Amino acid sequence: MQLTNSDKNHLYARTSFFSHKVNQSQKENVKAVVDSIIDNQVEKPLAIDLPEWSPVAMKKISKAKKKELKREWKTKVTEINHSWLKQMLEENKGFVEKMTLFWHGHFACDTSKNPYTTLELNNLLRKHALGNFKDLLLAVSQSAGMINYLHLKQNKKNKPNEDFARELCELFTLGRDVDYTEFDVKEIARAFTGWSTNAMGEFYFNENKHDSGEKLIFGIKGNFRGEDVLNLITQNKNTAKFIAAKIYCFFVEDNSNVDKVDEVAEVLYQTDYDIKATMKFLFNKEWFYQSKGKLIKSPIDLLVGMGKAFDLKLPRPNLVIKYQKYLGQVLFKPPNVAGWPGGRSWIDASRLAFRLRLGSLILNQGSFRLELGADLDEKSNDRIKSKYTRFYEVVDFDIFYQKNKEVELFDVLIRVNNPTLKEQFKGLTKETIVKLISTPDFQLT
Repeated sequence: MQLTNSDKNHLYARTSFFSHKVNQSQKENVKAVVDSIIDNQVEKPLAIDLPEWSPVAMKKISKAKKKELKREWKTKVTEINHSWLKQMLEENKGFVEKMTLFWHGHFACDTSKNPYTTLELNNLLRKHALGNFKDLLLAVSQSAGMINYLHLKQNKKNKPNEDFARELCELFTLGRDVDYTEFDVKEIARAFTGWSTNAMGEFYFNENKHDSGEKLIFGIKGNFRGEDVLNLITQNKNTAKFIAAKIYCFFVEDNSNVDKVDEVAEVLYQTDYDIKATMKFLFNKEWFYQSKGKLIKSPIDLLVGMGKAFDLKLPRPNLVIKYQKYLGQVLFKPPNVAGWPGGRSWIDASRLAFRLRLGSLILNQGSFRLELGADLDEKSNDRIKSKYTRFYEVVDFDIFYQKNKEVELFDVLIRVNNPTLKEQFKGLTKETIVKLISTPDFQLT
């Protein structure tokens, strides 16, 4: 299959948020282009300056100091958020960061109050983002962030806590009510008893708190531990189907197609859960290129895509958080363990109005009144000190023009086929660009 310019723009938008013409592969063969994107990715762990963790010191500090420390931790999580968003903007990291973002939503875990668990889990997701799903599943399950979030420390012999067992089956692997029962959940919880962390936040298996008795899981008897359960779950082909469906809805279209999902699931299962091989298969399929404009950009996709298009530096961490709050997707703070619902939930009336103004605000250094009303975000308790938030970046449009020579502006920025709109917006001018990114069509990818 040979790729057209439109196909390439679609591929780069879905894999790397956005890419200028000058940064795209000059090849036309689909396999060569897909390989050039995926095989040239650079995995770079986020690095934030955090004080060395000292459990002994933490026990000795006063209540006032602990309160101050909580504020410092919140600031550090903001720094991590900002650092991750900026790393998404880097050209040779787009796809690995997009995959990290996908797994961030799949293994939804609120770590927003602890920079140590935030950094650990984010780097863990990145490390395994294009590796093997089984390795990723085990690593996430043993991370301090997930252990704390789903109360694995409270899962003890004779007093099992089912939170992790339930979400493991329903949200991380098999899907709701697929090949497991309430009895299985109870038995799986027993298998994970003893999973904990030590004082340094490192995974620790506490033999004394583990239920070593025989268990009956998925109709099989055995003296199972947590690792055994993960193996049983991934042996079930429905796990591959569930992961494939999530991948399809994130990278192809919101409405899942059973036959196409089954194709992806078959590759995932037959490769023993090789993520990279599965993603290459997906991006080589002709039907992937028929999905142009069938996804609504997530807030992060929108922000990073604009950032890459206009070489934004996003210099202010607190402003980045405000963008995310107003748009409805704050990194490291999912609404619940199911993650962000996505799709049309991104564009309720209030948020769509802001989305349509966002491009003009950024490119014209505008200001907007930032007030999260009850109708927009009932869960937000943050007090906004100033009525208006201002965008301070200056965009060099000459650079944008240089990176997209001999290319239709419409094709660079818009993924949908809209001949009327294309005829209306011709020519590389600042005015045309601002108007184009203020259209509903720009919200689609």
